[in-house]
Amino acid sequence: MSYFKRLVSKKIANALARSCKAGITEKELANEVYFIAGHGNLKYTNDKLPSVCVNRKKLQELMQLSKPDLENVVFDKNPEFENVMSYHKGQEIHFMVNPQKFMQEVLKEVCRRRDQYGKTENIGSKKLKILVDFSSPNIAKEFHEGHLRSTVIGNSLCNLYQAAGHDVVRVNYLGDWGTQFGVLLSGYERFGDETSLESNALAHLSEVYVRANKEIKNDPTLTARASEINRHLEQGNQDYLKLWQKFREISISEYKKLYKMLGVEFDVYEGESMYYNKSTEVIDRLEEKGCIERPDSTDLVLAVYQCPKTGSRREVVLQKQDGTSVYITRDIAGALERKKRYGMDALQYVVDERQDGHFTNLLNLLNIMEPSQSWSKGVDFYRLFGQIEGLSTREGKVLLLRDIIEDLSNAMLESMQHHDHKYSKEDCDPAELQQRALTMAISHLIYTDLRSNHNRPYKWKAELENVRSWKRRKGNVIPVQYCHARLCQLLENSALGLTINPDVSMEHLISSDPTSVSALPLQLVSQIARLEEVIHEGVNQSQSYCIHHYIEHLVALIGKAYKNYIVNDKSLTLEEMEARFLLFFCARQTLSNALKLLGIPPMKKV
Repeated sequence: MSYFKRLVSKKIANALARSCKAGITEKELANEVYFIAGHGNLKYTNDKLPSVCVNRKKLQELMQLSKPDLENVVFDKNPEFENVMSYHKGQEIHFMVNPQKFMQEVLKEVCRRRDQYGKTENIGSKKLKILVDFSSPNIAKEFHEGHLRSTVIGNSLCNLYQAAGHDVVRVNYLGDWGTQFGVLLSGYERFGDETSLESNALAHLSEVYVRANKEIKNDPTLTARASEINRHLEQGNQDYLKLWQKFREISISEYKKLYKMLGVEFDVYEGESMYYNKSTEVIDRLEEKGCIERPDSTDLVLAVYQCPKTGSRREVVLQKQDGTSVYITRDIAGALERKKRYGMDALQYVVDERQDGHFTNLLNLLNIMEPSQSWSKGVDFYRLFGQIEGLSTREGKVLLLRDIIEDLSNAMLESMQHHDHKYSKEDCDPAELQQRALTMAISHLIYTDLRSNHNRPYKWKAELENVRSWKRRKGNVIPVQYCHARLCQLLENSALGLTINPDVSMEHLISSDPTSVSALPLQLVSQIARLEEVIHEGVNQSQSYCIHHYIEHLVALIGKAYKNYIVNDKSLTLEEMEARFLLFFCARQTLSNALKLLGIPPMKKV
């Protein structure tokens, strides 16, 4: 598809370069047009020819031209296109393409780029360096579904940004400091057990934390003890620091095992503990801006500012009465350090919607401190996701990831061994079948989470029941993985004796018959061609569910084409079989690339 987008971009740039009032070079113009051009929807074109469409309004804004001036230079005949027309209530200009040439060029591009297909090759001045802060579990707690949500959303967004040509730094900012560790350490003093810590560290520490919180509810005087321990920790008490360091190392070691299972990697592991001692520096800099108030004789420090959007007065605690640091002060210090260290264009946090107010304050205070800096160029400063209902780590109301994965793996294994299960009929080693069930379970967790808008609340128990319902087709990863595996089986069938021939004529897949079956190859190639623009759609919205929807449509078209365009048909000529073989090779490659964007490993066998 990028072949035709480049063609349209050059055509428009060449036609408009002399008329453009925006003071932009022809090369820059072509690059700008490339990113507002997209794949035309066949339902809006009367002759159902594939097309590249450009939004008229965006083009006028870019060119600073009137509608008549724009039409004079754009609506002309060009041998590369069948026609140039306006469709969809005049909102889009469509450059109609010859179907055979379209299919040929798209499939050639897939063959040329293979694993890189769909990724933007050169975005020039639009290239950004984006630091994404995601997952961020609190140490000494077991990994649960709340951590999973941030992890899979953040990982998929990083994949999208990289596919769109941006440089990405993946940061796991651990919650490893603050009042909660005063609570944990005070609880460990009373309930801790070295034997339990050695046998199952995170389970024991989570139990201690929940129990300590219950005790604090019943005896508020224990809050003072937790605060005292937290203060000693910040003041460098070696006994508490040694115990804290031990908990931190155990936690990271266990988390890395789960991240490996999920296929998630980080460039950097950071923690709040890296920035607590920079609180004074943050307060001093805000005091220079006239934003600091000290309301009483204690060490309480407030940042006071006027919200740019609402105009309301906001008060933000930067230091508690006992002189210890708080979450937002450490976050401010962290953001300033990251800007200095990485020189990023954008910083993005992937967080629960309940943290909306915190990150609004964070961004506003950063803008006060460094108004000339760009903190979120091209992406949202924070990507909120819907709250997971019924979740409370303090009360122990969580579903642990290891239990979820084990439960789903067993359900998948049972379904694979069921007598009416159509997905895997061949005999295989039990250990191999268990590994497939594990991969399918993890794939399904990710696929289910990313299937809808990230902003929506997440009813985990209901979703978990849906995940267990492996026979339900819509939104289910099993038919998707089966589709990929079936194509692998077809393409690796040595009995066919076929090889990939990108130069095979597309006339064998094009028909003048208007029936839906004959239109399937063109519809499938049109969907294959859309991958790059769907990636950019996801980047523009900081959402990955569009890739999920893309995969669902792609798999539906592959299924129909597979049924109606059998490769091993003895009535076909060699060239006809090669054309179908090429079509399915490109479909599998595109499906594989799209699944990897979500962080899902494509399976060769299920």
